[in-house]
Amino acid sequence: MRYWKKLAAIALLMLSAVGMTSASSSREQQIVTRVDDVLAVRKHKTLEIQALGMGRTPSAMDRGGWLVRRGSGGPNKEGLLEYDLMFKAVPGYTGFKLKPVKAKLNERNAPDGVKGVRIFGQYNQMDGLLPEVKPKEKKSLNPFHRKKKPVDTGETAGSIAEPTPH
Repeated sequence: MRYWKKLAAIALLMLSAVGMTSASSSREQQIVTRVDDVLAVRKHKTLEIQALGMGRTPSAMDRGGWLVRRGSGGPNKEGLLEYDLMFKAVPGYTGFKLKPVKAKLNERNAPDGVKGVRIFGQYNQMDGLLPEVKPKEKKSLNPFHRKKKPVDTGETAGSIAEPTPH
């Protein structure tokens, strides 16, 4: 009798596991309808990319997405890395409900010369450029250090170099 109960429990677990895998495989990979926002920041050698788009799905909550590299893996002619913003969609959905899709990617060892990223959607694309690095000015620790004054040429704005014949 115990043997049959154990066998029934194992069979029930196996059937529920098959049901879970078939439910997860009922979603299909799809590119978002449009891309709304892109943020790219470089921290040391890591490139952090965040993208927000809208995808056609009947789900009640926001969807998690991911970025898929496009092209040969290096930057394009403009110095941008290209990605597709993807999410899992309900197959055969023909409605018009758009829900937010968010994705985040940390690209380690990004190639040198990268100026930013370009994220593609179904109907648009959006660029996220890296912020320009400003060189730091050297500050003197000496409190009595004199600041350099700009060189005065003696001319003012609107002055006339030659005398006027009046």
